[in-house]
Amino acid sequence: MVKIGRRQLIAAAGAIALALGVPALAQTGGVRAPAATDERALRSELTKMYSEHAILPIPIHRGGGMHLPENTIEAFEYTWARHMVPEADIRTSKDGVIVVIHDDTVTRTAPGTPEDIRRKRVDELTLAELKTVDVGAFRGHPGQRIPTLDEVFAVMAKDRRKFLHLDYKSIDLDVLAGMVRRHGVERQVIFTTNRHDLILEWRRRLPRSQTMIWMGGTQQEINATLDALRATSFSGVYIVHMHYRPVPGTGAFNMSDKFMLDVQAELAAQGIVVQVQPWNIEDPLIYERLFSIGIRNVGTDFPDMLRLIRPRFFR
Repeated sequence: MVKIGRRQLIAAAGAIALALGVPALAQTGGVRAPAATDERALRSELTKMYSEHAILPIPIHRGGGMHLPENTIEAFEYTWARHMVPEADIRTSKDGVIVVIHDDTVTRTAPGTPEDIRRKRVDELTLAELKTVDVGAFRGHPGQRIPTLDEVFAVMAKDRRKFLHLDYKSIDLDVLAGMVRRHGVERQVIFTTNRHDLILEWRRRLPRSQTMIWMGGTQQEINATLDALRATSFSGVYIVHMHYRPVPGTGAFNMSDKFMLDVQAELAAQGIVVQVQPWNIEDPLIYERLFSIGIRNVGTDFPDMLRLIRPRFFR
């Protein structure tokens, strides 16, 4: 008789589970993805946390929006002071440090940087080289620097009301999860991506973490993404974030009012937060109309404008 070892049994069970569409045991510590009932309880707990801390579930794109330097601690502090949630884009430097920057080069956000740095990718530059870059001057705030994620987490660890979206660009999930645990900010970070597989991988590392999946494109493309998530009962997902864009030459937008409201009602019943982001739109009338039809949560590049409008619709 052939003896089968424990590792072989686990591997075989995992293969069968995948074939049946059942979440297999995670590779890190044998943690299962949360069951549907556990997921709903977690979502309720997270939503209550926002209310208790008087935080609005409003993500501010790239940390401070279009009027401030992107992805700097100064921009994050500006957004936190307004009880909103900044977004941080995270990449890895040449020497393995997770830094906060959206693009894969500094060309756009630091046009005055010497050419030998501007032409290289972030992952080709050391932290010391990246720290020489002024990413504030291009928006009128000279002297602001690219922060490390450790520096940002150190600020957050002092105040449990400081939440942060972590928009995955190029990082090691194990390294990131270790940093989150070390700083004790497990409940404050929102792992953000357009890939459901990465959300599930993240939740296997931090089973009670906040997560957001974002999606754009046409209404049909967004609904196709939602259908794929529906097939998993939105496993691991706490926030669904949809981009709202004008369709060129039509006067219409990529999603109808009915579609957005139907998705919002459907997911609210499961404890999932739905956000609609007017993409690069500063026109206050667009935000007013979204709120007037019943959209509860939005994202924005223009936090100060939104702060003036939202109280007219929500108390």
